[in-house]
Amino acid sequence: MASAAIEQYSPAERLRHARNAIGRKLAALVVDWPKYAGSFADDPRRFVELETHAFVDYIAGYIATGDENYRHLYIGEKAKQLHDPTVDVQEHERRVAHLLSGERRAFREALDGDAAAQGRIDDLFDVVAHALTARASAEVRVLFVGDCLYLDVISFLTAPALADGVRLRPTFVTSHDAVDVRTALGRLADEPFDIVCYSPLNYALPSDYSVLQRTPGLLHLPTRLDHADAAVEQALRTFDALADLFDRPILVHQPVPLIRHQESMKERVRGRLLLPMLRRVTRQFNAALTQRVAERTARGQVFHLLDEQAIVGEHGLWAAGRYLYRSDLQHPAVFGALLAPYYRDVLTVAGRLLGRKLVACDPGDTLRDHPGRQATLLRLKQRGIILAARAEDGSPWPMAERGLAPEDFASHQPDVERIAGHLNLKLKSFVILDGREAGERFPTALTLDPADPRNWRLLDLWADLLPARPGADRTDFYRQRDERQRFITAEAEMDATQRDRLYAQLRLLLTIREAGPEDAERAATLINRTNQFNMAGSRVTRRWIEERIGRGNVRVLIGEAADRFGPMGTIGVLLVERTEGGLCLPVFVLSCRAFGFGMERALLEEARRLAGPGQALTGAFRPTEHNQPCHPVYPKAGFVEVEGGWRLESATAKAIEVAPWLTIDRRVRPFEA
Repeated sequence: MASAAIEQYSPAERLRHARNAIGRKLAALVVDWPKYAGSFADDPRRFVELETHAFVDYIAGYIATGDENYRHLYIGEKAKQLHDPTVDVQEHERRVAHLLSGERRAFREALDGDAAAQGRIDDLFDVVAHALTARASAEVRVLFVGDCLYLDVISFLTAPALADGVRLRPTFVTSHDAVDVRTALGRLADEPFDIVCYSPLNYALPSDYSVLQRTPGLLHLPTRLDHADAAVEQALRTFDALADLFDRPILVHQPVPLIRHQESMKERVRGRLLLPMLRRVTRQFNAALTQRVAERTARGQVFHLLDEQAIVGEHGLWAAGRYLYRSDLQHPAVFGALLAPYYRDVLTVAGRLLGRKLVACDPGDTLRDHPGRQATLLRLKQRGIILAARAEDGSPWPMAERGLAPEDFASHQPDVERIAGHLNLKLKSFVILDGREAGERFPTALTLDPADPRNWRLLDLWADLLPARPGADRTDFYRQRDERQRFITAEAEMDATQRDRLYAQLRLLLTIREAGPEDAERAATLINRTNQFNMAGSRVTRRWIEERIGRGNVRVLIGEAADRFGPMGTIGVLLVERTEGGLCLPVFVLSCRAFGFGMERALLEEARRLAGPGQALTGAFRPTEHNQPCHPVYPKAGFVEVEGGWRLESATAKAIEVAPWLTIDRRVRPFEA
């Protein structure tokens, strides 16, 4: 490029002038990829217009304005371009390196002679390369159900999520046909998503809602009312399908009547004409959605409602609907950029917080004079998260009246290591509220600075994404366990007769009953969170359990225990299936709080009692890294090892001995002859 051109045009203008030339170079970098080879061969010119011009426009926009939204769009679209589940890790890394090196070179060549502008390109591509190659501490598998709104959001989300150590693995269902959407959901029902996100009435989903955003037929009210009712019905049917098929947390938008536009006067007039009917549809849908969510939540499912009006806020509907960029394939609006920070928080919670079990903090430094923080921790406690105080038991308590009390904390220890030892929990299950060096000392734990308001927003969202179920608060379990352990501290020095007498004083009661539909969520959670006593390393879904409850040839057995110190809650799940070859036990788990009392043998004996004459009882078994405590159970009960597990021939011949200190309350129906 001649020096006169350098003086005449800004760097951004030079990139726009060279748009076709740069676009052809970018296209040449991907034309050998199977996902693009066919469309390039059919029409190379059209391919460049559709697939690569937007990248030039994003870089030019960023160079001209410094607006990081353009950088986010470039990174997000590049991540989508690179997404190909058919290639392995090595090939993916090769493609990333080849693509970014070639693109950096193409933009530098277009700015030949302008060293400062080339330096900005290098700085930009350093950020892009880091965003696309940085190793994340967590991957989050998300199912996005909605139209191209989610494609917009992902563009603004990829790089910020990586800053939190989270890499997004998205799956999209974006058909505008509601029936096609539900068909696709059925095919994905068994995929291991971490969270499901549903945007019911955005842009053009379902198709009846899309019709309401067009001016033809505007004056024919009966037809428009029919489309409005159909849009609400289809959106609600899709919600029901999601709730029936997936037992992961489901985030659902409460939509606003957003119309995308390019700020023309004609579009403004059109928007004013369309808005009343769109408002009617979104109000009707939101009212029905609120009722449905309340009904489902009462059954133990987890939903989180995203209030789009709160996201739009002071920007207003018109500003939120403005296109930031528009082409045939890329057309992000301001609304996508507004949603991205919220989704960033959701991904961080899904990837870094869900699955953890405990919050440890210094009550004085963290909670004094902060009733809002105390309320957040109390919500977490009520939903099953254990609270631990980094303080000596009995030390002065700094909480305000009606705030958290000492008894709300399951452990009071001077340091994190002693909390872990006291509660028998691994540090990888900890969230530590500490603004100092704890992150370096405990790398497997998640350390959050309590002085950062965002971290309390994340903790609140964590509570929202946990199920609200009766008995979730486990603080009493740990307190009772401590009392129980103090009661039996002398056990190691006792003979069998003395131990039997001691355990008899505990007044242990084990209730073994069949699971009902209301038990499915708790049973699946116990199975999925149990590692030490999990015979086959089982992992299941709530839906998988629900499908077996009440089935004629299956018994889902629930074990519930109590003693003189109080209830232990649900301590075991055992699945018994009747087959032509006898009875099979594909799932058998026991909570660690029930270890040592012989309850596993009582559950096994209950399964044996279901066998018919001459039938064998076969327990599935798979050794894992953590399930050593359950290895001896089957052989000590008289089972012999077979391929894939352990087998008790002629199960009715002899009972499995049950500890004499256990009182058993049996509520299990026999199989029909």
